[in-house]
Amino acid sequence: MTIHALNTGLVGLQRSHLNVATAASAIARQTSGTASNGASGTEIDVAKELVNQRVGKLEADASAKVVKTADETLGTLIDLFV
Repeated sequence: MTIHALNTGLVGLQRSHLNVATAASAIARQTSGTASNGASGTEIDVAKELVNQRVGKLEADASAKVVKTADETLGTLIDLFV
């Protein structure tokens, strides 16, 4: 039996983790100086990456609420049938 809400929440958590990690990596490369080698177009917009991190956190929060609600609903259904 597949619980679609639970699966959706977990996929959302994985996706948000990847987004936050990607933004953090870009910020780290920029601030350490490894992203900028003198060529134009290689600089990272740090403000944009900080916004991406915040959006990733909000996505993770929303996905965690989906997982929690799916868990509570499943618990309620199990209690009804036991």
